[in-house]
Amino acid sequence: MFHGLFLVFLASANLAFGGGVQPLPALPNGAVANSVQTDLAGNIYVAGEFFPNPTNPNAPAHAFAGKLAPDGSEVIWWTQLAGSKDDRALAMALGADNSAYVTGTTSSADFPTTPGSMQPTASVAGGAFAAKLNPAGGVIYSTYVGGSAGTSGNAIAVDSSGDAFVTGALGLGGVFPTTPGAVMGATSTSEETAYLLELDPAGSTALVAIAGFGGYQIAVDAEGNIYAAGAFVGPLAPTTPGAVQSTAARNICIEGFSMASPCIYQHIAKIDPTGTKLIYATYIAGEYGAVPQGMAVDSTGNVIVAGSTNSFDYPTTPGAYQPEYFGEPEEAQAVLLTVAPISAGYVTKLNASGTGLLWSTYFGGSGTTRSGSLPMGDSIAGMAIDAGGNILFAGLAYSSDLPGLWMTPLTSRPTYSNPLNFVARLSPDGSTLSPTLLLPSATALGGIAVRTDGTAIFGSPLATASLSPIARVAAICDSADNAKLVSIAPRQLLTLYGTDLAPTDPALPANGFPTAFNGVTVTFNGIAAPILYTSGIQINLQVPYEVAGQSQVTMQISSQSVSPAVSESYTLAGVDYQPSVFLSSAGFQQPFLDITTCNSQQVAGLQPLALNADGTLNSCSNPAVSGSAVTIFLNGLGITSPSEMTGAMNSSPIAVTPGVTLLVGDPTAVNILSTETLPASITGLAQVQIEVTSTSPFLNILLQEGSAGTVRVRGPGVVIWIKPNGSAASFKAAPVTRK
Repeated sequence: MFHGLFLVFLASANLAFGGGVQPLPALPNGAVANSVQTDLAGNIYVAGEFFPNPTNPNAPAHAFAGKLAPDGSEVIWWTQLAGSKDDRALAMALGADNSAYVTGTTSSADFPTTPGSMQPTASVAGGAFAAKLNPAGGVIYSTYVGGSAGTSGNAIAVDSSGDAFVTGALGLGGVFPTTPGAVMGATSTSEETAYLLELDPAGSTALVAIAGFGGYQIAVDAEGNIYAAGAFVGPLAPTTPGAVQSTAARNICIEGFSMASPCIYQHIAKIDPTGTKLIYATYIAGEYGAVPQGMAVDSTGNVIVAGSTNSFDYPTTPGAYQPEYFGEPEEAQAVLLTVAPISAGYVTKLNASGTGLLWSTYFGGSGTTRSGSLPMGDSIAGMAIDAGGNILFAGLAYSSDLPGLWMTPLTSRPTYSNPLNFVARLSPDGSTLSPTLLLPSATALGGIAVRTDGTAIFGSPLATASLSPIARVAAICDSADNAKLVSIAPRQLLTLYGTDLAPTDPALPANGFPTAFNGVTVTFNGIAAPILYTSGIQINLQVPYEVAGQSQVTMQISSQSVSPAVSESYTLAGVDYQPSVFLSSAGFQQPFLDITTCNSQQVAGLQPLALNADGTLNSCSNPAVSGSAVTIFLNGLGITSPSEMTGAMNSSPIAVTPGVTLLVGDPTAVNILSTETLPASITGLAQVQIEVTSTSPFLNILLQEGSAGTVRVRGPGVVIWIKPNGSAASFKAAPVTRK
């Protein structure tokens, strides 16, 4: 029964892997790039700041824009945009004729503006600027932005007519001049908001000026519709009917030292070309917010955003590469501080009407901690789209289990004391990830752009990265919950997905679990693994128990019955155990953190493979009776005592050590009766029998492995349904003592 029950058949996609990073010559004058672009000829355009007097740490920065040869060896032009105080260029866009459009922030009352520009003189100390440079680097226009309001210039886009679209923060006080009839967001508030502005090609007139939308990213489509991405405190910005997320929470992300810093929540808006109609507006964020750091619009009006979130419940979709949040979902504690859960990157594709997610994925590991210090996670700092629609993104990682590090030795992976920048690539459907490349520093990336050949370019330090051709193995997954892995535990069941991995027809071994089947062998540090199943797109196997205690493991896949033959190797971390709950077939298909309504109760979570006391599947329509036992099934619990052989069948149950702790909403609502191996199944599988005593119609359950400090949680948790008897308990993870 259980042999077939735990084989999960999922579609696959292609995967690119390998590649390399090539440093380019340093920018002149010790300049730092905050934005980078490239033209069709491969020339590199940068914008940022430099310090004309580097020996004086108090000297102001000067903004600049420049054009370099494709290999960075020649400065074709270099234009300074600076007054007498601190000025920094933060974003750049290229027009169709390779004119450069730049925005940033200035503290100079004498910033060099041009006659006839929209705002040639400063109305307030500090604000945004916008400038247009011709293909030779000459200034066509330069203007202040913001009226008498304090502003910043954070992002810029340009349309085919040469209109520039600028967005940034709008501070408190002052007046931001909006255009007649402009659709408005929230402007009468005690918190900072945002603005967006469309400038004509001469830089003399504001065609559209709006407050209350954007602030972080801006884009424009072929019809002139404006897309603005921002991040606001709580439910500040408006949303439209049918929005993916109609409101946002209002949580505190950092608290301590007599201060409280609120979380900010990603907000996406689409506005018509006149600026007078809000086509759609929606939040896309979880409990602890999200911040967009890149945005693009495809030819059909779908929006792709990438950024960072501290939310364990950021909305993701089951077909995406990493629907699971891998960090500890509880607030973290440091010296005199309480902070939100660790950060992770995300990439999300929103449909053209703003009413649904086409796909959405996390990109992050389990983070890292050091005693007395803030826990650190992973973040995405920039995004670019290549000619094939693949999404390239880059950021900073602290996690040694960052997705895609299959080609990176453990000693070279990020740690708390050695964070590293990375670059990775997602397929256009968000399902397949290239191997992640690590960059040789943790400095600010200075933006990311992509050439026509798919090569990524970074601005600071200036470098290129090549993400290599397609490989046959698309993903290495836990067989229980389909989580993508860069680490494995002894006797853990794995599923490999890809293309042409084995003969096309699905096949199960007739007798036992051989280490060679259908021309397929998989070894771990040279030790052959039992093969459970093969098809053209999938291989199921078990990690040999002999890898126990080995911190780094090389997995070698060989398949000789297909043409061309497969021969690929991957570097994985070895861990003692990393438990996961088997999901039901419905659990694999439902969106992560989708809100399910059952008997008038709403709950977010996944449906596990859970059996009621009578052996039937637990579900909303078939709940367990309060006081009865429910059984769930686990993978990845490592070595038992006494030890079991790999690839054998369990006979009688063996108590599993270490056991697991379940985290539930109500610690009085459940007792763990036993954690033991699963009879009549392959070794490595376990069952947990739970007595449900809750009066609530459901239980949210998360999983904790081992002791405190070695927690690994996958996804939003699972839901066990109980025959209604009282009201639902609110979700808050709390440990339950195992009997």
